[in-house]
Amino acid sequence: MKVMRIAILHYSKPPVIGGVERVIGEQAAALRALGHEVEVLTRHEWHPANWDAVIVHNVFTMPFDLVWTKKLIELTRTHPEIRWINWVHDVRWSAQIPNAIHVAVSEHRRLDYKKVTQEPIHVIPNGCDASAVLGLTERVRDLKLEHAGLVLLQPTRFVRRKNIEFGLRLLAELPDALYLITAAPDPHQKDGAKYFRELKQQAKELGVTKRVRFLGEKGVLTDDDVRSLYHMADLLFFPSTQEGYGLPLIEAALHGVPVFCSQIPAHREVAVGATFFRLTASPKNLARKIKAHPAVQARQLQRQMMVRLAWSRIVPEMLEPLLSGRDAP
Repeated sequence: MKVMRIAILHYSKPPVIGGVERVIGEQAAALRALGHEVEVLTRHEWHPANWDAVIVHNVFTMPFDLVWTKKLIELTRTHPEIRWINWVHDVRWSAQIPNAIHVAVSEHRRLDYKKVTQEPIHVIPNGCDASAVLGLTERVRDLKLEHAGLVLLQPTRFVRRKNIEFGLRLLAELPDALYLITAAPDPHQKDGAKYFRELKQQAKELGVTKRVRFLGEKGVLTDDDVRSLYHMADLLFFPSTQEGYGLPLIEAALHGVPVFCSQIPAHREVAVGATFFRLTASPKNLARKIKAHPAVQARQLQRQMMVRLAWSRIVPEMLEPLLSGRDAP
């Protein structure tokens, strides 16, 4: 669609802290990312200009500044060439209905506002920049893990006792999964480098090369990167044949990540609440248990919510059609 000049109006704006303030800041950023010219304005900054569209958040439906509310309602009638969007978060004032396209943030709010107008009311949810909420690093954002079917994480080095090859065989039984391995090949550790080459060959033979990510290949991960990976992982997979402790098991638990680990003595001692498996376990049977695990399913739903409520999806699919006059949701 063509580039539009858009004003977004509310009583206050970022950096003022508040739910609507966060929404308008993220909505403006998403519109700018699509090339639109956007200004976020409060009453004292508002200026009638050559706007293509004006998105009004709550000012038409709340009683905090009725002088401004009534002035804007009058403008909706005298300037029909502007696409006025009445974005309804709350309804506490409805004495006058603007000549605007009405948007409710939920079906509940649509039914509420329907009591005061017979005009069509569209439902567009408030989006959420989940990457910002979770504090994801740019490197982890770029992996776009929210679109993966299942995310397995193994923070490890390239040491044979880490048993990464078991994870590759498991991955072959999980066709929609990604397997994230944090290690980088160590040029000073000959067997580690050899092990890495063997793993890449095995991944090729199993047909999972595109779904296993040796993240250290592109540089050492920072602590913030690893923390971000824990936020996005559906489970920690730790199939070691021998450990003295197993720190990632503790880190995963602190991040609320379900743990699947081999039932060696150190893991039994450290990994409270984990799902244990034998080193001789069938990858096919283990894959079935992982997919059926309620905590893993809950983590998947969280990532699906990231996609559903991403402004990068909501704006082009739901808001831009209203702004341009095309078919609306």
